[in-house]
Amino acid sequence: MTAIVAGLLTILGLVILTIGVYGVVRLPDVYTQLHAASKAGFLGVAALLAAAALQGGGAIVARAVLIVALLTVTTPVAAHVVARAAHRRGESLRTPGAVDES
Repeated sequence: MTAIVAGLLTILGLVILTIGVYGVVRLPDVYTQLHAASKAGFLGVAALLAAAALQGGGAIVARAVLIVALLTVTTPVAAHVVARAAHRRGESLRTPGAVDES
């Protein structure tokens, strides 16, 4: 049973990562591309780590939990830094109806 759940989590993680790549390619500006990359990257890797934790022993579970915890902290910080650099560089919003409130 755990092998089936792990397989489904692996497929889910790959689908989420694929959607994130598609978002980076198709979305109009750096801010929306960054949103797609950060959200999909975190959720996809978390699903893959959950699959690994289901199949592995205690050491694998501990490593997976540590990696997810570090990603939880570093992903939003990295996305914020990249978005701030893009804003300082003068990247415009190309999304229809978007308003720069800063």
